Amino acid sequence: MPPSVTFTLDLEDLRTSPTQESRLEQVTDRLLERLDALGVTGTVFCVGDLVQRHPGLIARIAEAGHELAVHGFHHVPLDLLEPERFKRQNHEARARLEDVAGTEVVGFRAPQFSLVPETAWAVDILGDLGFRYSSSVMPAPSPLYGWPGAPATPFRWPNGLVELPCPIVLVAGRPIPFLGGTYVRILPDVVRRYGMGKADPDTVLWTYCHPWEFDPDEKFYVFEHGGLIASLVGWTNRKNMMRRVERALAGGVPGPCLRDAVADLGELPEFRPPAQGTTQGTLQGVLRKRPTSA
Repeated sequence: MPPSVTFTLDLEDLRTSPTQESRLEQVTDRLLERLDALGVTGTVFCVGDLVQRHPGLIARIAEAGHELAVHGFHHVPLDLLEPERFKRQNHEARARLEDVAGTEVVGFRAPQFSLVPETAWAVDILGDLGFRYSSSVMPAPSPLYGWPGAPATPFRWPNGLVELPCPIVLVAGRPIPFLGGTYVRILPDVVRRYGMGKADPDTVLWTYCHPWEFDPDEKFYVFEHGGLIASLVGWTNRKNMMRRVERALAGGVPGPCLRDAVADLGELPEFRPPAQGTTQGTLQGVLRKRPTSA
């Protein structure tokens, strides 16, 4: 049987002007209906300011059985934030989501996987805020943010925070995040199947996507933190996104939400990031065994 894959969604509104049509609710509601029909629940990483702008939508996500987690307060990469602002905003985002969910919110995902060596300061802040896991590291080179040399399977940071790296597979020697939104939309299915067949048994497989990827009818605009090329890629093959995601989830028992996946992990290695000032190309870190906390 193929390995189980957890569905995760990054709930964000990338419009650059309030005059642009807001399609977030209708597209996400359509996606929620399809997931319900498939019997799939997962983890939805929500941008904090959407809780006030779309409270009904956030409530519907929680009521459908999905785990709510934090995707920043605004969709801003970590390197564009100061530590104090990051701490203040994510405290607020977590509190807002907990009010809606009626339960503790324990997960965090950095916008654009922007947890990199230069922003590793965020790890201690996340621990101080009460988060138990992060899903913020792309352990590969990336056009946007990546951390080559970071572990590709789950690990713990020195403060005990669990990290669930983006699943990758080597294709012709290049690491590919084969379950990621853009890659699911654009690459042939054989890459995804190959990745699932080669997956390390110690990894947690999750597919990540965004509501706008399921919306082929949205009018084109340039993403604020993406640029023209990334935006053009963002509109490519949206019409087939649902079909591609369904194929990724099919064949096995759907994976649990990430909160439950973390609870089931056993002993994990500890990853110590390099000292400040080390260049990304030479980053290795130190792996050490550390028992899980009770």
